Amino acid sequence: MTPWIIRLILALIALEVGICVTLLSEGWPPLRDREDALFQKLLAESRKDENFVIEKTQPDPRTRVVRPLVSGDPQPYLQIAVDEQAAADLHYPLEPEDWWGLFNHAHTIGCRVAAIEEPLSWEGEGLAHLGRLASLNTALTQFEKVVVTVDLERLPRSQPIPSYLRASAIPISNVIGGADGLRHFNSVVFPTSIDFAPNTQFSFRPDENTGTDNLAIVRWGKHLIPSFPLAVAMAQANISPDEVQISLGDHLRLGDGPIVPIDEYGAFKINRANRPLYLERLAVEAYSPSQIGETRQAITESLGTVPRSVIFADKQGEFASSARNSILQTIADIDTLPRPEKIERHRRMSAQKEILLLGAIAVTAALIVGFPAFLRHFLYLVMLVALPALLVLMHTGSEQWTLFAPVIATALTGWILAIRMARYLPSRRRSKTPSGGRTPATAKAN
Repeated sequence: MTPWIIRLILALIALEVGICVTLLSEGWPPLRDREDALFQKLLAESRKDENFVIEKTQPDPRTRVVRPLVSGDPQPYLQIAVDEQAAADLHYPLEPEDWWGLFNHAHTIGCRVAAIEEPLSWEGEGLAHLGRLASLNTALTQFEKVVVTVDLERLPRSQPIPSYLRASAIPISNVIGGADGLRHFNSVVFPTSIDFAPNTQFSFRPDENTGTDNLAIVRWGKHLIPSFPLAVAMAQANISPDEVQISLGDHLRLGDGPIVPIDEYGAFKINRANRPLYLERLAVEAYSPSQIGETRQAITESLGTVPRSVIFADKQGEFASSARNSILQTIADIDTLPRPEKIERHRRMSAQKEILLLGAIAVTAALIVGFPAFLRHFLYLVMLVALPALLVLMHTGSEQWTLFAPVIATALTGWILAIRMARYLPSRRRSKTPSGGRTPATAKAN
C-alpha cells in the first residue's frame, strides 16, 4: 500500500469522526449546552460593555438570535386611592356602582390599562344584584387590559383551580429547572364577582401577613399565579402568561418586556429606583363626570401627559419611611429594568463549508504524518492552538459561527492516528545512488 493511500485513509477517518461529532453536538443535550455556553461566553467577552440575552427557542437551529438589552423608561401613573378615608362620601367597602363610576372616569380621561389591587367580590342575589355586576363588567371591557386580584390561602384539602385563574396562570412548563421552592396555595378566600374576559388578567394580592408581599409568583398545582405588580407589568407590555419564561434564582422574563430578577423562591430581587412618577387622586375626586376637567388639569400640572395605566389601591404613604415595599414602587421599579431591543441573527456556517473546513483539517493532519516525530507533534500542537483561535476570531469578529467540538475532534483524531500509524510509512530519507539508478557495486562490475 503506497504512502498516499495510507494518508488518504487517515484523512477519511478523521473527517468521519468530525462529522459524527457534528451530529452529536446537534442532538446530544450535554454537548449542545456546552456549545451554547461557549458561544455566550465568547459573545460576552467581545461585548463587555453591553448586556444581551440569547433566545432559548430559535426559529432556525442554525441561527442564534441575540437580543441587546436597553434600560426601561419610567412610566407615569394615575393612582386613585380607594381606602376608607379616600372614599368617605361613597360606600365603603365600595359597591359595584361606585367602581362603575371610577372606571368610567379613568377611561374617559384616557387611561387604557386598569389595575385594581382590592379583590372585587360581593355577595348577593336577584336581578338587581346581577344587573349591578353586569354594568361593572361592561365598564371593564372599555379598557385594553384589566388586572384584578384575589386573596389566596392554603387549606389541608386542595381545591380545584378556578377556570379564571387557570386562564391567567403561567404554565409550570415555562420554568427552567424545578419549581419546588415556590410557595403553594390551593384555595381562593372569596370568589371573584368579575367575569373573565380576553382583556382580563387575574393575579394574587400581595399580603405582608402571609409573607407574600415581595413574591412575584406562587404555585397552585401545575399552574403559577402572578402577583399584582407582575401582572401589571405583563399588561403594560401586552404579554400573555404563555410568553413568560422563568429561571428560579436568576430572572423572570416577560417576553419582549422587562427581565425581572428573582430568587429561588420566586421573590423579587429589584434595586429600588427613584420615587414613582404618579398623580394620586382620591376616589371622591375621580368619580363623577363633572370632575373629569379637574382631573385632567391636575394631570397636566403634575405629569404633563395622560398616564396609560390607572391603579386603584390604598392611599400611598411616604415612600422613604414606608415599612413595606409599596406596590406602586415595585411596579415603577419593573418599568426601569432592562428589556430586549433589536434582533441580531448569528448564522452558522453552511453544511458544505463546515465539511470543507473539517476536510481541510483532516488532509492537513494526514500530510503531517510523514514528518519527523518532533516536527510532527509540534505541528499538531500548533493546529490544536491555532484552530480554536481562528474560530474565536470568527465568533467575535462577525455574526457567523460554527461548532468547536467537531474541529477539535478532527484535529485530535489526526494526531492520534499519526502516533499510531507513522511507523507504517516509509522513511523520508532517500538512499544515495549515482545517476542512472545503478548501485556502486553494479558500476564497479561494469
